Amino acid sequence: MGLNINLLDVIVVVVVIYYAIEGYSLGFVLAFFDLLSFILSFFLALKFYTFVAGFFVTYFFMHIGFAHAVGFFLIAFISEIIINIFFRRIICYLPTFHSHRRIARFFRDIDHLAGIVPGIISAFIVLAFLLTVIVSLPSSPFVKRLVTGSEIGSVLIANTSMFERKLNNVFGGALNETLNYLTVEPQSNEVVDLRFKTSGTVDEKSEEEMLIEINKEREANGLAVFKMDVNLRKLARSNSQDMLGRGYFSHYTPEGLSPFDRMKIRNIEYTYAGENLALASSPGLAMQGLMNSPGHRANILNPNFNRIGIGAIDGGIYGIMFSQEFAN
Repeated sequence: MGLNINLLDVIVVVVVIYYAIEGYSLGFVLAFFDLLSFILSFFLALKFYTFVAGFFVTYFFMHIGFAHAVGFFLIAFISEIIINIFFRRIICYLPTFHSHRRIARFFRDIDHLAGIVPGIISAFIVLAFLLTVIVSLPSSPFVKRLVTGSEIGSVLIANTSMFERKLNNVFGGALNETLNYLTVEPQSNEVVDLRFKTSGTVDEKSEEEMLIEINKEREANGLAVFKMDVNLRKLARSNSQDMLGRGYFSHYTPEGLSPFDRMKIRNIEYTYAGENLALASSPGLAMQGLMNSPGHRANILNPNFNRIGIGAIDGGIYGIMFSQEFAN
């Protein structure tokens, strides 16, 4: 069975070679202590980043998501410098070889060759960290496929899965705060130019999560819960896909078709109907924005509606396009 080598595997090999050369140039002792200081600073950052984040939130009014990321990098950076200084002082007290020139050269050569080992280990640790961040956070579908389809990358991720949730806790908030939430009012004929076009994939998990959140809101207000309607869901998915594919955001297609026109074309019968749209990084962020908007909230809590179709299309780095189609 042949290996499925992709671009990421080539990049990984190049990075490993670079770190191996660097380890050789430093020698085993320096390369080992550099590796140890990196590992220690990483775990210190994971352990204490929330304390620094709290300081920035309290005294600098920083958003908690960004504060977590800043706290992590600040602790990692400062602690690695301090640990490195400490280790360098230890190295000063290590014995050196001043006897026969050939013997001294032999030990120096051994030291440099042995430095390749911690150099390579450092490369795999850094790569595993970066790849785990890529997989655990919203990013381009192409990049995620590149990582998961890589022979080496997939092995690295499999062995660092324990850190995926922790890294998402550190960086997920900051990324979500940089992603825009976009919507238009239910009765609006506004057309927003997205300034990008992409072909996304159906995100059934986000659809189901959004349905759960909607039904929680309806139950809390004494209303009957929705069940997902197959035909409305197909309409919603088609609408979300069309907006991403043609780069617009509106209740009206470029041809001027309204949500009600689109329902009529698909032979969906109704007396009451409505539509909510949102472009966000997650179902939770989308629902938060919709419930804070009176018009969208009115659709979600409308007692005349008893059917819903949710279409979530994952546009990768651009976010998830949500269409909510309501009918009675």
